[in-house]
Amino acid sequence: MNNENRIFSFDRNFGVQYTSERFAHILQDLPQGDAVCIFAEPDSTAAGKEGYRLQIYENADKLTVNIYYSDDRGLVYALCTVCRMCKVNRFQLGSQVQAPSFAVRGYIEGFYGRPWSHAARLDMIRHAASFGANTHYYGPKDDPYHRKLWRECYPEQELQQLRELSDEAAKYCMEFAYCIAPGLSICYASEAEFAALKNKILQLYGIGIRSFGLLLDDIAPELYYEEDKQKYSSTVEAHIDLINRTDAFLQTLDDCILTVCPTEYWGKGDSDYLQQLGKGIREEIRMFFTGNEICSKEITAEEAEYFCKNTNRKPLYWDNYPVNDAEMFMEMHMGPLIGRDKKLYAFAEGEIFNCMEYSECTKIPLATALTYLWDPEHYDPEQAYLLAVETNIAKEDQKAFILFADHLRTSCLKDENSRIMGENLIRSLAAMEAGNTEKSAEIFFAYLDDMQKAAALLQNKKDGIYKELSVWLQKFYACVEILDICGDILFRQADRKEELQQKMHAYNMSAPVLTAFCLREFAEIALDNFSY
Repeated sequence: MNNENRIFSFDRNFGVQYTSERFAHILQDLPQGDAVCIFAEPDSTAAGKEGYRLQIYENADKLTVNIYYSDDRGLVYALCTVCRMCKVNRFQLGSQVQAPSFAVRGYIEGFYGRPWSHAARLDMIRHAASFGANTHYYGPKDDPYHRKLWRECYPEQELQQLRELSDEAAKYCMEFAYCIAPGLSICYASEAEFAALKNKILQLYGIGIRSFGLLLDDIAPELYYEEDKQKYSSTVEAHIDLINRTDAFLQTLDDCILTVCPTEYWGKGDSDYLQQLGKGIREEIRMFFTGNEICSKEITAEEAEYFCKNTNRKPLYWDNYPVNDAEMFMEMHMGPLIGRDKKLYAFAEGEIFNCMEYSECTKIPLATALTYLWDPEHYDPEQAYLLAVETNIAKEDQKAFILFADHLRTSCLKDENSRIMGENLIRSLAAMEAGNTEKSAEIFFAYLDDMQKAAALLQNKKDGIYKELSVWLQKFYACVEILDICGDILFRQADRKEELQQKMHAYNMSAPVLTAFCLREFAEIALDNFSY
């Protein structure tokens, strides 16, 4: 590397040699110990936009990492990648070129329920950036100033927190977008109402926010106020007017981006409302869309292309995964992202994933989703899931966590839940049906032993992600107890049928969603005393 162009150098043993202070924070949590030297310099030919090239090689007793990056975001993502390698002490030697496929990659705090704490929001920005996110939309439904009190400016304390979030996002070259949702009560024809909207935008613009979302989702489809009925012939005409006036106002400010969420935000994308809206607003305005369903099992490139033809723009998917609000509140969506087309990036502006109220739990599925957005052509859900667990769960807890989280894949994605349990119970029953009771018992008790060890370990975990998972963990412990009783009945001829019936009744009446049908099926076999 050319020392004159070098803007960053870091040595874990010998400290910082050359530093760009703007990005030094990314490496501040690196574990100390093994000698790893990191060098970086700009190179416009290194990769595509937001991309980078790594060269990693061993040199005597040191590992040297050379980073060549195309722009500031490329440097951020390269440094985050190297940090992950350092933390797990696993490096891919040689040269690799990385650049993202989707233009817009990120997440939204857009759920119904208790908003995240300020600390959780700051932490999520850092986590998402480490997996290549470049956009964070702020829009918690239960922040009163976002929706219910949209006309009112933020009090000083809340405003300062938004400033800190915007500043933290900037440290990772991430776009911080503030969303406002006036649709429940706004009178579109009122100049006073629009003045209040502009005043709110100006307050947030004053703390450095340059990206804004205008959300018109989950509102009545008809016009309510007489003034609106007199001025507009339809709801979509009122929405076009509001969006265009907001867009024109933002154009008088510097470097502003506008995203809208239409009232009809799901379906085929060819409704009269969406076609009129798409033709009536500037092509550069981003438009949220959730796909064929509110919580779409699949999103295909063909669907996105069809949306483009009807709305005159690529969709920015508001992907309702892993969110678990509304009727899903007893599910915990911890599985990897599946069902998203490998070619979707060709027809979509990007994807923004709606998060859960549980910020620590969100990190695992969100990491898989961001891995998909970076390189959908080579995305492997299970590999991405293991990387997410490895990144977020302490090494000594990972095996136990995976056995527990095996039961937390139920979601709109229709992922296969309890697959590890199902495979083991099926193998055990197959051996039993073949007349090999000894083999059947061996398979079952090996699995039960792993589950009991996992339960014993997790019962001592009370903080962070385990605090958020507490109600699901309690059901997991009950599941392990039920398996133990089943084993006693089937393989030790214990008379525990009445106890199993009581436990299963309590288990089934418990609200949190956990295991798939395989547990109930196995318990029914034990109750029938099915043995050979």
